[in-house]
Amino acid sequence: MKYIAKGLLQKHLIERLDLKRLEKSFHDGQEVLHYLNFLSLEEQITIYLRMTLLAFATKKYDECIQLCKVGVLLEQNDTELKARAYLAMINSYLLSGNYDEAEKALEIFELFKYDFVDEAVKITRAVIKAKKKEYDKAVPMLQSYIEELGKENKVHLIIELLDIYLETENMKAVAEILDKENELLPDHPQTPQKHFDIGMYYRLKSVCNFKVGLFEEGIEAIAHSLNHFGIINDLKEREECIRIVLYYSSKYSKAIQPCHANLLKKVYN
Repeated sequence: MKYIAKGLLQKHLIERLDLKRLEKSFHDGQEVLHYLNFLSLEEQITIYLRMTLLAFATKKYDECIQLCKVGVLLEQNDTELKARAYLAMINSYLLSGNYDEAEKALEIFELFKYDFVDEAVKITRAVIKAKKKEYDKAVPMLQSYIEELGKENKVHLIIELLDIYLETENMKAVAEILDKENELLPDHPQTPQKHFDIGMYYRLKSVCNFKVGLFEEGIEAIAHSLNHFGIINDLKEREECIRIVLYYSSKYSKAIQPCHANLLKKVYN
């Protein structure tokens, strides 16, 4: 049983790197958890913290929180993996609407001594304000951090800003962000979260274009969105992209041309 458990763990740790099979990897990881008694403490820590990240990537926020709580209790040292799992738990609280718990956990996360922590804290604090609809505080924070943070992390901020500007119908501010796209998006996204965020950016960009009558540009943006959601095999978000195209096509009486359909079909497949 010991060798079976270790074999399943190693197989899981290798296969979880395939971004197109995140859902299956999560279920495979759950199978490994049934063999905990046959794993060393180090291996138990690894599976709990890695599963925390995987649960977040597959939007299983309750599971993410519970897995992290167990993992950080087992891991007595302040490792980078522990810090990243803790951040996933904070974001799970945030996306579940539990802002108080997110803020409490953020105070502990801030104590980790890793390069990515400072930027993550700034991003999360600004996003919490945005989610609470405290726009008078959120917008200046988001705008300021866009200037401060590295290019790889700006996408988190511009998504929130575009959401706010669309809700408040500030299309001038929207145009200013879209004009700086090349400066704001990461050049080499590798994680599921980065591809998800870029997919969200392009979907918001498509809505912005559709709203001002730029139908061609809206279709092109949706194609980019479909591509990034496809990389992580997020079918739900891809379906939402298609729904948005159909909605604005109907709303503004814009027929979907064969060239549009062929582009979307090519990317979707």
